[in-house]
Amino acid sequence: MIPDIHHPVWTQIVSGKKPLPSTRATLNLLIQSNKMSYQRDPSPANVDELVAKTHKFFTQYEALFAAEIAKIL
Repeated sequence: MIPDIHHPVWTQIVSGKKPLPSTRATLNLLIQSNKMSYQRDPSPANVDELVAKTHKFFTQYEALFAAEIAKIL
């Protein structure tokens, strides 16, 4: 089950504080992009945008990323 969008784990993931290893290139690109964006702009507005984008990605592709979702919590 995907954690709620307001769960603090999402902020940890987009900031790179919680690693989310994967063999899937699409997820690795998203995570790397998030970390770079967070490093450039750690403002709450940017973090909220990154969290929303990441949460939407996992919600949309939940069936494909079940193993990675299980590692989130």
